[in-house]
Amino acid sequence: MNIKDIDLNLLIVFDSVMRERNITLAARRLGLSQPALSNALSRLRRTLGDPLFVRTGRGMEPTPYAERLAGPIRQARGLIDDALSVRTAFEPTKSNRIFTFYMTDIGEVVMLPSILRYLQKEAPQVGIKVLRIPQFGVHEAMATGEVDLAVGLFPTLQTSFFEQVLYRDNFVCIARRDHALIGNSLTEKQFSKIPHILVASTGTGHDVIIENVMAAQQVKRSIALTVPDFLVLPTIVEQTDLIVTIPARAARSFPNPNIKSLKPPIKFPDIEIKQHWHERFHHDPANKWMRSVIARLFKA
Repeated sequence: MNIKDIDLNLLIVFDSVMRERNITLAARRLGLSQPALSNALSRLRRTLGDPLFVRTGRGMEPTPYAERLAGPIRQARGLIDDALSVRTAFEPTKSNRIFTFYMTDIGEVVMLPSILRYLQKEAPQVGIKVLRIPQFGVHEAMATGEVDLAVGLFPTLQTSFFEQVLYRDNFVCIARRDHALIGNSLTEKQFSKIPHILVASTGTGHDVIIENVMAAQQVKRSIALTVPDFLVLPTIVEQTDLIVTIPARAARSFPNPNIKSLKPPIKFPDIEIKQHWHERFHHDPANKWMRSVIARLFKA
């Protein structure tokens, strides 16, 4: 098949459906109506002689042929976008763009309400999509533009990435308010003896920082439970004798009268919560606008 036989706009439709696995979301990403996108996808199916995507319970799943096309088409689209990029202004009041973030569950609780309130007032058609942080592929997703920003603690995002510090946070321990062994303070002996919860959230560095500090100070603790998310912590802590060490803003986001925050008996360094973006999108007007919104809302 010759490239002149294909409307290149259809390849943009293909790439958006591949990213979203959802016709409605892909249409919103491109600023099209759902019927218009479905019609474009039908044309591409006829041109290529393959269904490309099949509707399943999990969304629009690509065929093997579509899987083979996805990488080259995404790479080609990136090259064309770079070549044709101009300093066009982004108009948030008129845009219906969906911005995609990497963010932990606690980041959602701490940040999303403020972000959404701002957007409802200043950019009412702009949407937000939050993805869980995968074990692999973070760099690639941000390099291709699949993900616009990573907000939180991302120690591995260095080469080819820009970053901006939003605020500093410190660690606290939380425990059940009527804990039989803990009063208004926590001793190092109690810290070592009482069983802990470990939050091992993929892609972030909270647990690594804690483990490194404890190893340096030769402090040991007993891990009774390991979980991948923060939001389950209040329920477990208030019903057990377990304790957990987490960022202070995370602790303050738990409006639970049965939980108390305590100063750790060992010194943990403050952490810097940042927003990260790939160098390819450093000058992109839409990305710059969203970065400015995040900075305005959260930069100390």
